[in-house]
Amino acid sequence: MKELKRNNREAGRGRSSVVLLVMICLLISGITGWGQTQKKKDLENKKQELQKEIEYQNKLLNEVKKNKNRSMIQLAILNNKIAKQQELISAIGKELNMIEGTISETQDNIHQKEAELKILKEDYAKIIFASYKNRDSYSRLMFLFAAQDFNQAFQRIKYMEYYTEARKKQAGLIEDTQRQLQTKKKELEDRKDQQSKTLSQKEFETGNLSKEKKNKEGVLTDLQQKEKDIRADIKKKKDQAEKLRRAIEKVIDDQIKKSNPSAKGDIKKITLTPEEKDLSNDFESNKGKLPWPLAEGVVTEVFGTHDHPDLPGIKVSNNGINIGTNKGASVRSVFGGTVVAVASVGGLEGKVIIVKHGEYLSVYSNMDDAFVKPGEKVKTKQAIGKVLTDDNSISELHFEIWKGQTMLNPESWIAKGN
Repeated sequence: MKELKRNNREAGRGRSSVVLLVMICLLISGITGWGQTQKKKDLENKKQELQKEIEYQNKLLNEVKKNKNRSMIQLAILNNKIAKQQELISAIGKELNMIEGTISETQDNIHQKEAELKILKEDYAKIIFASYKNRDSYSRLMFLFAAQDFNQAFQRIKYMEYYTEARKKQAGLIEDTQRQLQTKKKELEDRKDQQSKTLSQKEFETGNLSKEKKNKEGVLTDLQQKEKDIRADIKKKKDQAEKLRRAIEKVIDDQIKKSNPSAKGDIKKITLTPEEKDLSNDFESNKGKLPWPLAEGVVTEVFGTHDHPDLPGIKVSNNGINIGTNKGASVRSVFGGTVVAVASVGGLEGKVIIVKHGEYLSVYSNMDDAFVKPGEKVKTKQAIGKVLTDDNSISELHFEIWKGQTMLNPESWIAKGN
């Protein structure tokens, strides 16, 4: 009797430990599963975003290729596209690593379930064998009548009930484990199928990357043969940038005088009203989060003076950024403010629109048409005009941001994705 009680206590503690262990394992696997699912979702979103950008760049390249002359903007779009393709291949590689990790984990789970099933079947065989030894009613009755007293007889009845219940539960556990094993095997097949498709996608994108690199080599060869023309074009753009800078500075000077009508002496700062101060602070607090001045586009030339990335010995200078876009694209204000200028600048194609945001100015040039006029208030993302498309089928917006009389890098102000 004492041995039976001790066995019952140990069995109870064992069952409690098993239950606790199972709960912990389920919790950990749940957290791990959620983390893997989230990572997979993030990678899938990244892939879709990159594929969308590559498709758009293909569209721009097709428009630029309408003019057979190779151009700097074509090279810039190709560079952007190659960079995005490399990002996409990297994202696919990460996805493959994740799938491979999941396959390994699933295989481990299958081995674990097979080991569990083996143990369950062995335990079940022992129960069946014990049942076989006590298979007839006579043996069970003799087992009960052989009890020394009523308490022992009662314990033996409970023991037989427990034995019968254990047999049913063991059979149920075997069936459940077999189902889980089949599910895991199906999961493994699905993962391997997914791995095969993802690997094919990576090979396809790697092939595309190789083609674009060859296209870039062709464009570079043509451009290197036209170095004299490129240098002349860069000089022309530099002259145009200087004319635009002077025009912007004149607008700033006018704004300074307008905000200080009774001031004497050399004033170099716009005096802001309380409302304009609030607007200026709001603009500043949105650094890095401003919307793009175009719904879609590719940065084709960055801010500042720098060596050209592919043409040695050629320096490029820019007071803002250039954004290549599709023909007829609408240009939008990056923040709420007041239009202070809509003008044509001698030597520049198209119109220039300047919007004031307190102490800050946003400048949009190479505009084909203007939808606004000076003095008009505009909202964030409001369409203010249309980008110009030149004779070479190039649609490119020039965009600048100023704080007072200081030029700023627009890429530090606009959001990473448009």
